[in-house]
Amino acid sequence: MLEKDAFFRKFKVEKEFEDSDLEWSVLEDICDDYISRRSEIEACAKNLENYIRKNFNASFHFIRCRTKDPEHLIEKIIRKRGKEQNKKYEGITIANYREIIRDLIGVRILVLAKEEWLGIYNGITECFASSEKEDPVHYIAETPVAYTRYGDRNIFQDKIYVEHTNKGYRSQHYIVKFQDYYCEIQVRTLAEEVYGEFDHKVKYPYREDNKFLVRYTTTLSQLLGSVDELISTCFQMDADGWDNCSQYYEGDKYIDWKNISQKTQAQIREKEYIENDTLDKIDIGTYSNNIILRKG
Repeated sequence: MLEKDAFFRKFKVEKEFEDSDLEWSVLEDICDDYISRRSEIEACAKNLENYIRKNFNASFHFIRCRTKDPEHLIEKIIRKRGKEQNKKYEGITIANYREIIRDLIGVRILVLAKEEWLGIYNGITECFASSEKEDPVHYIAETPVAYTRYGDRNIFQDKIYVEHTNKGYRSQHYIVKFQDYYCEIQVRTLAEEVYGEFDHKVKYPYREDNKFLVRYTTTLSQLLGSVDELISTCFQMDADGWDNCSQYYEGDKYIDWKNISQKTQAQIREKEYIENDTLDKIDIGTYSNNIILRKG
């Protein structure tokens, strides 16, 4: 049972619920149904991850699957209807929520360089049919989307729809049908993952109007975008380019921190020895003087 007051204390979406035209009893039904299917959905997520690992020819740095938390599912429905007034969620019920919400299972694939997106794209289009008619079990259910910032390099070669944003978020999203469930596959670089996780912790979705966080996350997005460009440039030059460039840096000198550390430790030991030796001499002198004074 979804306890209403406790839920609103946790998620702070009471106003959004009031603006959503949703019935709490409908949300309870959806939550209960989802919980009853949870083990089945988790098994599907595990099968999907194994399917990708087994069938992808492309290399990637990391892959992780997750299922949506039941309370987060209800929070999303309220936010989409109440805050965003998303028409897609209008009339959502226990009968249709699995058709409307297409990220009950989420897959995150991380790559090192931006250009590696193409290998993942080819892997997805090879493993999933382009329509339900071709393969009703494994197919791409929506047009893939690449979210980019204004000013980013266009690397997607018209193979994937590009949506520009000023929010700093970068990622490619694929909606696929696997077995009986829709799943969202997100593809990002490591740097884009850092931004996405940080933004989700501090700003998205309830502090998007906070001017400090807008400035802060925008700057972070720009910096991490530069990290991606540096990585891409290095890989595009390849070994021949690295070797060619090395000649221009032959004069570079670097501090040998290991030797410095060893030298410092030796100096510390020598100083301690001198101090202890001096202390010993002072102690002997004081001792002798005390003896003479006592004799007097």
